[in-house]
Amino acid sequence: MAQRGFVLQPGEGERLTVVTDTVRVLADGAATGGRVFIFEEINEPGHGPPLHRHGVDDEYFFVLEGEFTFVIDGTRVVAPKGAFVAAPKGSQHTFTNSGTTTGRMLIITTPPGLESPFRETAALREPTPENLAAVFGKAGIVFEGPPLGAG
Repeated sequence: MAQRGFVLQPGEGERLTVVTDTVRVLADGAATGGRVFIFEEINEPGHGPPLHRHGVDDEYFFVLEGEFTFVIDGTRVVAPKGAFVAAPKGSQHTFTNSGTTTGRMLIITTPPGLESPFRETAALREPTPENLAAVFGKAGIVFEGPPLGAG
């Protein structure tokens, strides 16, 4: 099926609150013919996901604003504005906004699928570690430790 070109102007696109972070959907699996999920993530200082592993998709991060600290398979690295980070399928990884201002990243997953648990999480009235693990587990994502910013 041929895909149609499209444009999102600044600020346009579906916005989801995923626990404490904001996700702006730029192109989901439906819009890309099942090829890729592209989104902007906005994190406040100290925020980021728990240590986890993707069983289905590769994940790529490009830091647009701020500074993030990543841990990928036990290696810690600071990623300032302009840095690119790759977390291939099966890698154990996490990140946190380690700066002092709001951070933004462009994130790409291939194949798509991460948009489903994001949407389901955004609809939860009271996200708990247990229901978040169940929601993300359906997409092949396993939580394996706390967020970097915890504690």
